[in-house]
Amino acid sequence: MRASWKACLLISFSVAPFAAHAVKVPIPVEGVNVNFGINVQTHALFNENGTPDGTAWSTDIFMRRTRLVFNGDITRYFWFFIQVENTNFGKFANFTSRMIFQDAVAAWAPTGSTGNDVLLIEAGILRVPSSRGTITNVNNNFTIDGHPDLIRGFNANNFNANRSIGLEVRGWALEKKIGFRGGVFEGVRAGQGAAATDPGLNPNSVPLLAGIVQFNLLGSQEGGFSYEALYFSKVPLLSLSLAGGWQSNAVRVTKGVSDFRTASSTAFFEYPFSEETEVVASLIGYRHKMGTGSRDSGWAFGADLGYRWNWIRPYASYEYFSSDDCVPIAGESTGPQCNQAHTADSRNFRTGLDFYINRTLNHLMIEFSVNHGMSGWGPQSITAATAGYVPASLDPIPPSTTRRPINTLLSSPAQKSILMQWALVF
Repeated sequence: MRASWKACLLISFSVAPFAAHAVKVPIPVEGVNVNFGINVQTHALFNENGTPDGTAWSTDIFMRRTRLVFNGDITRYFWFFIQVENTNFGKFANFTSRMIFQDAVAAWAPTGSTGNDVLLIEAGILRVPSSRGTITNVNNNFTIDGHPDLIRGFNANNFNANRSIGLEVRGWALEKKIGFRGGVFEGVRAGQGAAATDPGLNPNSVPLLAGIVQFNLLGSQEGGFSYEALYFSKVPLLSLSLAGGWQSNAVRVTKGVSDFRTASSTAFFEYPFSEETEVVASLIGYRHKMGTGSRDSGWAFGADLGYRWNWIRPYASYEYFSSDDCVPIAGESTGPQCNQAHTADSRNFRTGLDFYINRTLNHLMIEFSVNHGMSGWGPQSITAATAGYVPASLDPIPPSTTRRPINTLLSSPAQKSILMQWALVF
């Protein structure tokens, strides 16, 4: 364990001096600007009881994200963004390339892309705006990876990193007091992804509808492609967002096929005492309805609190998810109907330190987690499909054994993890 910590710190500090800004690519065409950038996030993850025998801390050092980014504008009326990503390279010693076009966005702004009132029409591979969390900059999350365990119902076969092909409108109005984006997306499509082997999913190819509206009560956070978890603002910021998404017959549960329905609201607050110190907080609420008996139908909440002093930000975060109780239909067997309910509830606590070397262009985060129930960290996140093994502590154990099983049920003990991230944009 001690050697792993030293290896992680060596990796982190060895790459730190290379942080810089995106490179502007010279184009010999008037009115055309192109930028090129690289985004690298190195992770070192230590999970309690995560080894194959389920008794020791596991160690995993990998590239969480490796991105190549191209963006620019063609006069003030057209804008584009292309991002190629290789996700989780080396995680669980899996070095298979995952390089894909994760984002490919073209936008047209009829009245120009800058100003206090802007409308953009965007098309391509887009982030589904069903919550503020899905459109927050991954280099500037409150915790290392935000709250992915609270976002439910997105099947990875159809929503790679919460993306989908679509057409949306985005912009801001009333002198940047209101921000908005929303549109139609492919989502779950008949015969594709998860629906390829399940013809009952979205047989009529109904598109996904999703959108978000943000009200900026103090200051403004509008004008960028993503929202941030910290703005280094010189003025107080306070906002409230309302978001949601719907698609017909897009998820399968034990009782059959159900609509995908999600709604969320986020309150964000940042208060600077000076340029050196500020407090930042957010409250997040979700309501997911993925069908009766589904493990993903329920209520979710998240709370974040941090304080930045100059170049360091300590923070604490808590997330909660509880699925709906399942009421069996009269005359039917209870087990098949309700065996999913409460099998993926979450009670996770995280605290950490964010060290800003060059703000969020170059920063190191160290995070400690207590994972109870479903979590993207801890031994409960280690599966045969991803790691090639399941910690022995996750295997079914006879009642006579004194060793307790660990799984995603809240009846199992909480498990700890330590995660380090060095994020660089240059």
